[in-house]
Amino acid sequence: MSIHDLLESMESAEQQFLASEFLAPVLPGGRVRVRIAGLVCTLRVPGRHRAGWAILKPVSMVRARVVARPSLGQVRDYLALFPAARLVLVARASGYPHASPDVSPQSVEGSGEGDWLAMPAQWGDHRFQIEGTVRLHLVTAAEPFQQVVARFDGGHFWFQEVDRRRNPAIAAYLRGALDAGTPVEALHKPTLTAEEREAYRLAYQAVQLAARDRIEVRLADALAHAGAELASYIEREEAYTVSYTVDGQQYRSTVSKEDLTVVAAGICLEGQDRRFDLQSLVGVLREGARDRRLYRVQ
Repeated sequence: MSIHDLLESMESAEQQFLASEFLAPVLPGGRVRVRIAGLVCTLRVPGRHRAGWAILKPVSMVRARVVARPSLGQVRDYLALFPAARLVLVARASGYPHASPDVSPQSVEGSGEGDWLAMPAQWGDHRFQIEGTVRLHLVTAAEPFQQVVARFDGGHFWFQEVDRRRNPAIAAYLRGALDAGTPVEALHKPTLTAEEREAYRLAYQAVQLAARDRIEVRLADALAHAGAELASYIEREEAYTVSYTVDGQQYRSTVSKEDLTVVAAGICLEGQDRRFDLQSLVGVLREGARDRRLYRVQ
């Protein structure tokens, strides 16, 4: 085919496209992708539209507008065009700490309320090269650790339905274990697969990281209000041992988890440690350093 013929074919395909309506998933930010004569094009959908399935009318080759919402049957027919993949839901993408090394780069593309992170339900399925987790778009009526059927269009995974073949008691058991803070090695459930165990490990790790972030923010805020800076902390059963800097000097104190009351100041307070919390202790340290009255406790 000559260049002239190729250009004519492309122009004809574009004219047919502009005269048609099409069904497609609208991504967050009002983006929709279509394939025209073998080329993938991205169109913008102006206005405020929630991410989801839509029937659209192209306004130009770069813009489209929503004209209707498709029926479930129409969405099902669209998804049937692509290969199916069974995945295990890990967590909602919006609440997952993406710094985790187990989250692949494609997992963090875009953002949407209906987006989840998921991993293969069968590692032996070599049709899809998945490392870590993938982002699954437009998930509805699903819960963590459920096995679901998804469709892959070559660029994105789209939610189709919860896989009714998998016993729902498995996912319920894992959700209960996560709520109870059960470590991965303590999981005991007949028929629990290695993939489901790995999904649990990722979710458990995310919960632990989120909790640690909250602790760090709490300690850092208490110190910052007094003009000190958090260096690090160690979590113990009932307390935190906190390392921090006051006016360039390093200190180490142990405080109660409940209200940050001082358990052991790290300096001699003649048994009055519990009269102070972490924030007020900074003032004591600053005053003691100024008057040269600090005696560190080893």
